[in-house]
Amino acid sequence: MNIYKRSFDDQTQIRIKLETMAINIIFQLVEQSQCDVYWSFILDYENSLNPSIERQRAAIALSTLCAETILPDESIQQFAHEIERHSTIPPRDALHLSCALFANCQYFITCDDKLIRRFNTFKSN
Repeated sequence: MNIYKRSFDDQTQIRIKLETMAINIIFQLVEQSQCDVYWSFILDYENSLNPSIERQRAAIALSTLCAETILPDESIQQFAHEIERHSTIPPRDALHLSCALFANCQYFITCDDKLIRRFNTFKSN
């Protein structure tokens, strides 16, 4: 969920500002039909947990640009459980990764360094 709401984070921090700019460029490319991004049921769920209606609406607006919404599926759930079982990746993050793999995404975009490290460890095992 972090990329969909990065613009609400503290933009005085250089890294956050650069990540926000990169995310905005990605969505400009989406609007120009130069690439696709995907939304998922787990993003819907996480967005619904946000107490800020403004942030929820911003994420929903970006979700309308997505090529497809990945819906719950038994194979997604099973693969997420495998990721959890063989790594230190938390359940929701495992679902995000499983959805991306299920959708045959070429890239997984996140601002979460810990998730990247955990996934790289998982891949190398």
